Amino acid sequence: MITTFKGKYEFLDPAVFCVVEFDHKLYNSAEAAFLSAQYDDKYFRSLFHNSAFPIWRARELAKRLQKRRDWSPELSLELMQQITFDKFSRDARLRTKLIATLPERIVAENNWHERFWGRCVCNSRHGKYGTKEACLVPGSNHYGKIVMAVRAQLAAEALAVSA
Repeated sequence: MITTFKGKYEFLDPAVFCVVEFDHKLYNSAEAAFLSAQYDDKYFRSLFHNSAFPIWRARELAKRLQKRRDWSPELSLELMQQITFDKFSRDARLRTKLIATLPERIVAENNWHERFWGRCVCNSRHGKYGTKEACLVPGSNHYGKIVMAVRAQLAAEALAVSA
């Protein structure tokens, strides 16, 4: 099981530098594209495709801006799927590395209490954010599930081409 996106598996991290296209604009990471997708305002969107803008600053900024009116968990999953597929289908090196992770299960573990995209393990691996009783319930791991679905689709496409 792959649970950390560091070292050998850093390429799985949505914040890792790579070219991603969303809404006819290029971004320097899947996370930057996803942050941009959360807003209707063109100016707000433009803030996230500036390659000089560090992702940690983009995250902080995103917390302060008004999200688009139709933003919902379902839409966020749909857009993350689209952006993640673009990330791995656009770059042959990333696609090959992703397919090579088969058949491993991918779980986006963290210790900062994020339970929608990943699974918080603050109760077993302490971090600077402390522990939370709510984190004893397993997280949804939506990001891990999306990456595994993209991997399955790209592996099937690669198999079809080679057949």
